[in-house]
Amino acid sequence: MQLKNLKKLNRLLYLLNILDGGEIRVQREARELDVTERTIQRDINDIDAGGFPVYKAAPGVYKFTEGFSLKKMNLTQAEVSLLLVMQDVISPLGKPFQNSLASLRQKVLNAPEESPFYIKMPAGSKYEETKITRVLEQGIRTHTEVLMSLAADTSRKLTYELKPLKIMNYDGFWYLLGINAYKEVRKFRLDRILDAINTDKPFKETKNIQKILQESQNIWFGEKRDKKVSFWVPAEFAPYFEKKAYFPLQKILKKQKNGDILVETRVSNYREIIPLTLSWLEHITLVGPADFKEIICQILEQAAKRMRG
Repeated sequence: MQLKNLKKLNRLLYLLNILDGGEIRVQREARELDVTERTIQRDINDIDAGGFPVYKAAPGVYKFTEGFSLKKMNLTQAEVSLLLVMQDVISPLGKPFQNSLASLRQKVLNAPEESPFYIKMPAGSKYEETKITRVLEQGIRTHTEVLMSLAADTSRKLTYELKPLKIMNYDGFWYLLGINAYKEVRKFRLDRILDAINTDKPFKETKNIQKILQESQNIWFGEKRDKKVSFWVPAEFAPYFEKKAYFPLQKILKKQKNGDILVETRVSNYREIIPLTLSWLEHITLVGPADFKEIICQILEQAAKRMRG
């Protein structure tokens, strides 16, 4: 029995190696391994029954499905062939063992591939589950209010009742978004929350919160975007704004014959667009409103003073 399984293990290892690099030709492999074509066919059936995506490309020719590779599973051919031979070994042990093997095989086959994407998070931005975050998460899921102790500063502590809506990350910091007793949208840094308990007091779900978050650029977003800011963008840079919305609720109001465009954005707090405005200020011309232009001028004047010493 052991010798039989060892021979099968060697055949499977050979066949998997060929499949991972090309195609199995039953007649050729039978000749190469000095076995019958029927034996090779049974081995292929075992590979297929093991959940591996093998298909018949032509009479006597078999391949892995396009895009599948053992390399993506972080397994060697030897490890996979061992997994397949285990089917014969475990079969006589009964259904519980067969089910366990099937579960193991499923986990192996569905192992996540290496992601082609990479997102860099600032240092220290890792989310840590704590007693406090568990209370907040429960409140968000069950739509029940929480009572929190907050560190407003080093000298005083506040108690705050809130309808928790979302836990968010902006610029590497974790925040709790919620609605207070005055129906105002508020945000709190998680590291400023000292304690939290669930009051079991239910509240109605806020349906527009997802829309508010999608329109946000940073933590300075708000529910009412009642401030309009407009600026001219020269033709040279207009295509950037025509293809991408850099600013919240960005809208092109006018296009001149020379290609210049008039762009408008709507915000609830000017701080939401100050960094973006400063990054484009070399190329755009602010039109209004006057109070926002004044804020930008003050920032530039103060920066110039500091640089001059």
